Amino acid sequence: MKTAYHEFYKDFKCIADKCPDSCCKEWDVVVDDDSYIKYKNADGAFGEKLRSVMTIDADGDRIFTLNNNRCPFWNKDMLCDIYINMGENALCETCKRFPRITLDYSQFQEKILSLACPEALRLMLKNGAMDKIITADNREDAEPCDYDFSVMQLLLGARQKIFAVLKNTDNDIFDCLNGIYQICLKVQSEFDGICYKSAVITEDSFIKEYGQTVNLLLQLDIMTAEWKHLLTGASKYKPNKDDILKFREYIHNYEYEYKNLIYYYIFRYFLNSIDSYDVTECFDLTALAVKSAYILQMYKFAEKGSLTADDRHRIIGLYSKEVEHSYENIEFLRDIK
Repeated sequence: MKTAYHEFYKDFKCIADKCPDSCCKEWDVVVDDDSYIKYKNADGAFGEKLRSVMTIDADGDRIFTLNNNRCPFWNKDMLCDIYINMGENALCETCKRFPRITLDYSQFQEKILSLACPEALRLMLKNGAMDKIITADNREDAEPCDYDFSVMQLLLGARQKIFAVLKNTDNDIFDCLNGIYQICLKVQSEFDGICYKSAVITEDSFIKEYGQTVNLLLQLDIMTAEWKHLLTGASKYKPNKDDILKFREYIHNYEYEYKNLIYYYIFRYFLNSIDSYDVTECFDLTALAVKSAYILQMYKFAEKGSLTADDRHRIIGLYSKEVEHSYENIEFLRDIK
């Protein structure tokens, strides 16, 4: 089976205690069956601790009980006690894999990293990070398709057109969004037999929908105090002409980060339309991520007078952690579509 991934995928290494955030806090860690057997049979006081902190959540998953929103094995040095006491192979699948994501389409696979990981995000938002895709044969056999392969070919062709729009250096963020929207509606028209017309997406539309977008984000489940604080502050801010002009001039130098952000969402989610036959869902998810990043970065820029790379990246990463990776929040967004 062919597997495609970008160069940054193989370059990624967890920075452990150097990480400005951690996947060892605030998220539930699901313990897979094989790991559960290892933990159930572990010896000594550490084995007893492993067994004492496992529980079943409301969804029926076996998880570790968090202690002050921290994994009970994330120690004061911000290192993993399971890794220290039992070795890397004893980590559960969730911890071994994250932030690596495998997208399996039966006949082929694609791999990407998660934007919720600060180090992965740093690698993916670099200028040119999305340019080089590596394709390799892995040892797994392709599985029979349970989808229409001609539809998959249609989606792959449309996605390549989207990537070409993003690669065009003459296109700014809004040119890209409009070009991608037109491609998505053309595919959706083929699926539905209806001719759809696209609205025009502009910076003005982002600004006009500023309050509406922040209020929408505040309606979602919120996991971290940091995200809540950011949104609460943003809800009290009203963009003015001077702030808008200054931010536009500033962010022009970092348009490649937005293009990479769009690329990430399209690469990760566009081919899911093979099941739903709805490419507009992927576009809506992408557009909301871009709009949220743009207006929240504008708010912080107005508040601070400038932004660092860490400031820009933190907003994008928090959105991924709070919205993209929340099943409940994605379902909510689907329901109000």
